[in-house]
Parts: sequence; C-alpha cells; structure tokens
Amino acid sequence: MHRIVGEVMTSYYGNHLIDDIEAKIDIVDVISETVNLTRKGNRYWGICPFHAEKTPSFSVSAEKNMFYCFGCHTGGNMFSFIMKRDGVDFKEAIQILAARAGVKLITAPRKKDDKRARVFEINKKACEYYSQYLLGDRGKAGRDYFNRRQVSQKSIQDFKLGLAPQEWDCLEKYLIKKGFSHDDVVFSGLIKRNENRNSFYDVFRNRLMFPILNASGEIIGFGGRVLDESLPKYLNTAETDLFAKRKNLYGLYQGKEFIRKSNEAILVEGYMDCIKLHQSDIKNTVASLGTAFTAEQASLLLKYTENVLILYDGDEAGQRETLKAIDALSDKGFNIFIASLPDKMDPDDFLNRFGKEEFLGFIKNNKISHIEFKITSYLKLSPELNLEDKVKIINLVKRDIQRLKSELDKDFHIKALARKLMVEENLIHREYISAGRYKEKEGILRKKTEIIRDNKNYGNYSLEEKILAAILEDLDILSKVKNSIGLDFFAKPELAIIADYYDKLPGEVISRQNELKIWATENNLDGILARITFLFGENYLDKFQINSFIQDTKRKNRELLWQKVFERLDELNIHGDFNNLLSFILNLDTFLNNFQEGGRS
Repeated sequence: MHRIVGEVMTSYYGNHLIDDIEAKIDIVDVISETVNLTRKGNRYWGICPFHAEKTPSFSVSAEKNMFYCFGCHTGGNMFSFIMKRDGVDFKEAIQILAARAGVKLITAPRKKDDKRARVFEINKKACEYYSQYLLGDRGKAGRDYFNRRQVSQKSIQDFKLGLAPQEWDCLEKYLIKKGFSHDDVVFSGLIKRNENRNSFYDVFRNRLMFPILNASGEIIGFGGRVLDESLPKYLNTAETDLFAKRKNLYGLYQGKEFIRKSNEAILVEGYMDCIKLHQSDIKNTVASLGTAFTAEQASLLLKYTENVLILYDGDEAGQRETLKAIDALSDKGFNIFIASLPDKMDPDDFLNRFGKEEFLGFIKNNKISHIEFKITSYLKLSPELNLEDKVKIINLVKRDIQRLKSELDKDFHIKALARKLMVEENLIHREYISAGRYKEKEGILRKKTEIIRDNKNYGNYSLEEKILAAILEDLDILSKVKNSIGLDFFAKPELAIIADYYDKLPGEVISRQNELKIWATENNLDGILARITFLFGENYLDKFQINSFIQDTKRKNRELLWQKVFERLDELNIHGDFNNLLSFILNLDTFLNNFQEGGRS
C-alpha cells in the first residue's frame, strides 16, 4: 500500500494567511516579473525559466492559481514559483509574498524555529564583528593579505569578509554582551565549551573569515583561513541545523541571478577563486565549499541552470575532484564542460597573472565536454592501450554518452571515442545497443517531454492521471472509485499518495483542493499536482470511461489473484507440503469470496 510521506503538515502561518495572500496577489503578476507571458485563450504562455527551451511550454492559469511547464514538468502555485526561482523554502516564500501583499504574518511560537532564528541573528552579529575587526586598527594583517591577493574593497564588502582575533574568547564575550545565552552561542557552532575549566572559547581565531550565505542571503555558517602556514588551512563551521557543507554553495546568493541570465554556472573549488571571478565581472560563479561536489549541491544548482563549466585547480587533486563532480552533475542531467587550467594553477592565480581577457580566451579555447575529459584522463594513466583498457574506457563513458540529449552529440562522441581508441565505430554502437537500449531507460522521461510539448491538446496524460483529476474534482467519483477498487491501483506512487491524502481531508471540494495545494507544496509534490490540476474542468472522462476503468482494474486484480493462487499451489505441490496444500484449498473459497465482495485484493 502506498503511504503518505511523513505526517500531515500544518502550515507555519496557518492556511487562512495563505488564502489572504492568494486573494490579494495575482499569480500572473508574480510570474510576469520573471517570464514574458502571452495570453492564449484562458491561459498564459511563456519560455520556461527553469529549463532551456525555444518553444514556450510554460503555462499559467489565473483561474486555477497554478503554473505548469509541459517541458520540464515543473509546476505549482505562486509559493512554489518563488521557492524554485529564489531557492528558498516554503516559509520564506510566504514571507516574500506576504510583504508584497501587505499581509501581516502572525506565527505561533515554536521552540525549534526560535532557536534557528537566534542562530541566524548570532551569525549576523558575528559577521559584523569580524568585518569591523578587519577594518579596525588590529586588522592590518588581514587587510595586507587581501591586498596581496588583489581582493578589492568592493569584494570585501560584497562577500562580507572579515578577520577573527587571535585571542581565545573575543567573539564569545561580544555575543554575550549582545544578550545571547551561552547555550545559543554554543549551538551556533561559533563557540565551544571547555568542560574541564567550565569556560568558553572561540572556534575561529586568527583567521580570515568568509561568511557562507544561503540562497536567500542569510548567513548560515563561516569558513576561516589561517594567515600563516599552520593547519588546518581551512576550517568551517561545524554541521548545524542551518549549515551543511554538502547542501550549500559559496557565492550562490551573489551569483544566482547571473547564473539564471547566462544559463550557465562556473564551478570552482575555493572561496578566493569564486571571489576573484566575481570581481572580474564573471559573476555566474559558485564554489563547492572545499568538499567533494555532492548530489545535494547539484540539485541546488539545478534550480538555476542545466549547464555547468567545471574550473577546478590544474593539479592532480583538482583533476580527481573534477571527475567526482562530473558524476554528481551527470546523475542530475546537467550539460557539463571542463576547462583544465595549467598544472599547479587555480583560477585566482591565472587571473592575477594574465587578467580577465586572457582568462576568458583560455576557457573558450580549452573547454571540452565531460566525456572528452574522462577519456583524456584515462589515456594519461594508460597511454599504451590493450584490449582490456579499451573496454574499460568504453564502459567508463557509456552512461555519459547515453545521457546526452542530442543524437548528434551522441554520434559525435562515439566517433571521437572510436578514433581515440582506434576501434571500429560500429563496434561501439553495437556495445551501446546491447547495453540495454538507453532510449527506453534513462531517455524515457525526455521522450515523454517531447511528446507533451508537441501535443497542443495535452493528450499525453495517462488514464491514471485523468482518473485522479476526476477524483479531485468530484467527491462522488472519489467515493465510487474508492469503494470499487480502492485507491492503491496507481502505478505511480505519487498519484496514490495524493489521492490518499485528499481522501482523508474533511470538507467539500474547494476546501479540500486548497488544503491539498498547500500540502503538496510542503511535500514537494506541487509539480505533479499542478499537472493534474491543469486537467480540471476539461471533462476528459465521462461516466462510461470511469466505469470501464473500474471494470478493467477489477479484471486485472482477479487475473493477478489467480496467478498468485496457482503459484502458491505449485510451490506447495513441489515441496510435497500436502497438509498446507489441503488447508490452502479449503480456505480458498472464503478468500475468493472476500476478494469479490470487496472488488479488490
């Protein structure tokens, strides 16, 4: 049985406030700030801001207060749109739209959220303290360092850079004076407790401080770099409720709009690399917080672009990290390119030595696909290839080639691979076909996307989707389907989860639908619900079709039941378990009667 993911969630602010905001703001006005919309019939259409396309497949319905892209399947309400556009959570989206609507937010106090709010405030005060210290009389060593690295005063301000004092407890004393408790400052990860001495000390001492911001611009943690050669060279805020390295990207807040506009992100390794590229007006740059690039970071980046240029250090370690980043990005369907800098150089070194124009020219002339990079990396390790090596390389890049969206790109890389390995091209083609027909596996979503985009009547909706739309619009249909075949017949678990939740809601259709939209947004099901919602009022199914579906489902259930019965009989017979075989046969009639009365297994 499909189950609802997690508990039924209640909005932090209450559904009446959500209703107030939606009553005062038009979703078309909200989305028009980002997307150029054209009215066609009762809907508005435009180029989707969440994936690259030439033909508009992004639709907005003012009547339904929903949007949906028939290309990338992103959808939801106005809160979903703000969440996806700005990279914020549901609560933050409510705050943004409430401010726009002039709706006052009244929240019930919650201990966990209060504590998080205090940590945000502590981080903000700590950032101010580090910044003032850098610019003050005792901050000369930090200022000298940034001068040597050619970091401008504007970059220091834009990235809120600072300096932590050398003393043990300067920040701790400062924060306590500001009214924070020792429990809160320890919880923030900036202060530690010395249990033996019953005292407290600063985590960051005599370090250049790099505040780490989330996509909304709130400070969630810090990175600190030593001024001398002591170790560790870099130190990050410990993992907290607010901060997890694997889930965040340095420079995203400053660069997200430039990433969206250019439809490409440049991925670098370090804080300084990111800052210096921004300073050179290459602002679509983010850094991976000194850790191996993760699947969570790839998901975060996917909110802004599908295209990434990896620009890691030119040393051996940088090349290894590039391969790891390729795997994380490839799993999410990114278009990936790599520009390998000269050995032992990072982007900051290159910019300092050669300047912006030379830097951009180098990237343009040396940018290669991630597949070419993988092949080249392997060839460096094994310049003399035997048959086993060639098979390894083919397997190494097989999935990457299969995931390419363009048949021309696939053909180009297969030709290049054949040429570099000095094997027949048709042998590689044959290898790919025997591997499992990637078009039927990883490419299936893309094929469905193309069909939907080309079909002006959206006829590619599945029968199950049409049934769910009918259920969500008519409580009589919900009751009929539920009593006849239950709500577990959906092949797609998300559809079953939505139907199950909707069934448990009190009230009439409109109130249920409104509650469902909020719940779907909180549970990341808003895209699927938006797709279904766009069927409302279209009369895709009549009573005959619904009855036919119910009868077909009953027939399939009976066939499945008898299949299981015969399998069980064969199993008991083969093992000679005659006592259980007899018991099973005697109880079979009761079992079948129960099944037929319920209309389902």
